[in-house]
Amino acid sequence: MTPGSSSFVRLIKRTTLASGLLVTTASLADSQLNLSLVGPTAPVAVNQIFDVKLRATQEVLPGTATTGRSFVAIDCILQWAPSQLQLVGLTTTGSVPLLSSYFPTPANDYTGINESTPPADGTALYYALAPLGNPVQVSTTGVQVVTFRFKALTTFSSASINILPTLTVTNPADTIVYDGTVPGLDVTGTLTPATIVQVPACPGDLNGSGTVDSSDLALMLNAWGQPGSTDLNGSGVTDAGDLAIILGAWGSCPGS
Repeated sequence: MTPGSSSFVRLIKRTTLASGLLVTTASLADSQLNLSLVGPTAPVAVNQIFDVKLRATQEVLPGTATTGRSFVAIDCILQWAPSQLQLVGLTTTGSVPLLSSYFPTPANDYTGINESTPPADGTALYYALAPLGNPVQVSTTGVQVVTFRFKALTTFSSASINILPTLTVTNPADTIVYDGTVPGLDVTGTLTPATIVQVPACPGDLNGSGTVDSSDLALMLNAWGQPGSTDLNGSGVTDAGDLAIILGAWGSCPGS
């Protein structure tokens, strides 16, 4: 393994305060654990609450893997746009058994990242601790660590929820996965964000009621021959082409 290659896991020799434990890391790993956020596969609607799963997956590096196959603790820093999304909380349903799975409260968060529970300013620090003496085993197909719950606040085409490698608010903090074999060994691999997309707009819903109906038709007929919001196809004038769009979208809008 050579520095700078994808198979090189950095040699760390420092003392770090993480998850309330003082640890010293000084080793190389022959495998690493990647963290990824997995959002819903279907588009979401405004005001919809949806799940984003945090998954850990083993990536075996060249050689025989004796480390980087399990974890005892994970510190994970999340980032999102608070104008678009709201962090509602978390759930452990469907996740691997853990001793603790939580957002540290502001009083217990030495990093200063969590200003409330759950955090609301667009960044959050999450801790996962494995049962004592029983590290969580991670395969190449991965395990679900926890599920974060978000709410879509506004209209957007897409929004990202990221895992930050590092963040300093009051004190420096890292996203880090601690090995289950060598105490204090950092086996953090790649960090993959989640992209959230919204339900396509409902162009025929001229009054924003969530339904294309006679009220929208009346607005279009009153604006017949004129430009403006009733010109749904962008031709420059409200005409039969726009009427066809209204009639084709008649009924409830997707996601309403």
